[in-house]
Amino acid sequence: MSEKIVIDFGDEKPDDEKKNSAGRIVIDFDDEKPEEKEPVNAEITETAEEIILKTMFNCGFRGNKHLNNFVESGIVFPEGIENGFRKKFSINLKDTFFNSILENNRHIILSSGKGRVYFIDRFSGKPVRDILFEGESFEKTGLVYENRIFINSLQKIREISSEDINQKEIYESRNGFYIWSSLNRYNDKIVFTEYSPDRKTALLKTVSVTDTSDRQETDIHVKDFISDKICIAGSSAYFLYDKEIFVYDFDTMTGESFPVDRTNEIRTDENSILFYLNYRLFITTHFNEIYYIDLPSAAYNPKYSGIKADYINSAGGFDDNLFTGTLDGWKFYKTSGLNIYNSDDEYENRIECISRNIIVLSQKNKIIFCNLNRFQEAEAYVISSPEKGETTEIISALISGNEIFILTGNGIFEVYTNDKLNIHI
Repeated sequence: MSEKIVIDFGDEKPDDEKKNSAGRIVIDFDDEKPEEKEPVNAEITETAEEIILKTMFNCGFRGNKHLNNFVESGIVFPEGIENGFRKKFSINLKDTFFNSILENNRHIILSSGKGRVYFIDRFSGKPVRDILFEGESFEKTGLVYENRIFINSLQKIREISSEDINQKEIYESRNGFYIWSSLNRYNDKIVFTEYSPDRKTALLKTVSVTDTSDRQETDIHVKDFISDKICIAGSSAYFLYDKEIFVYDFDTMTGESFPVDRTNEIRTDENSILFYLNYRLFITTHFNEIYYIDLPSAAYNPKYSGIKADYINSAGGFDDNLFTGTLDGWKFYKTSGLNIYNSDDEYENRIECISRNIIVLSQKNKIIFCNLNRFQEAEAYVISSPEKGETTEIISALISGNEIFILTGNGIFEVYTNDKLNIHI
């Protein structure tokens, strides 16, 4: 709509002169619309740190409740001469460690054999604080459930706050019994075993983290050994003892034992590896063979996979891909037993963790990152102790995002990332 403003300076002149009077100013506003600006894109991209802080982490022994060392991560091997891994930071805690690295959205959590729990800022690599529990030792691995931290000593389970030094005891074993396994989880229930060597009795225990008074236990008589590994698949928990596999059904809250060695050909022991992969429960034997049980199963009758080595120290995988660490390298199979690739080495290789693109191996104090898309590509780094004569051996590694966390038995903690840019002159 057009608009005019008329300013008149009086009418001193005669009427006929007023018609052409110069004493009038007319200001005309055209009906033109102002030029429209392009809308500004208000979308703000979150940083990697902001995304991590909003993430609910679940973490435990051997990567997940299936004990197959797999961690879901988009990390890729930095292929070509222009890119590589770099050491992001390194600290020496000067302590003794036997168990695995845990993480939540803010911290890396390490619990030592001397009763100390360390919180390390996952973004800066700096120790934030530590808590000493006098007279206790942390030898097995706890767990993180939706960023909540649970740590187990030989006789107690505690929840420790990530935000402050608050901690509360949620469970203590009875006299003569020790928490024998690392912690595992089914929904909101912590699952673990206790064992009394004197009474030759084991207990499979569950404690709810939403109501710690909600507890269940099932007892088992043990003659020779009980494994410290509990594998959870579907709605059941599995562990080995003597010549049996114990199966606990969470739906019915009942447990039953099944013989592993029906033909006297399968011998398991306390070092046997138990893990779940591709609807199969895999078991390594005393003779370094791998057997499997198809799940779900009514009879739990193990079948031979065709996989055998001189010595299997570790195993795991993802989807239909199975990997083993051996005395002379590492091997890649399909779960059917088909051998796909062998990496021969003069040293023992141990699988620490696996993603879809990278497998992380250790050779005592050497960490090796191998490309699962191009088997011939790998990078290795030696982790040295600053103390002369001190033995350094890697005991745990964890892939998280584009970072790989490494822990040695004598307390050296390092982080590597895949964003190094190699400059060639």
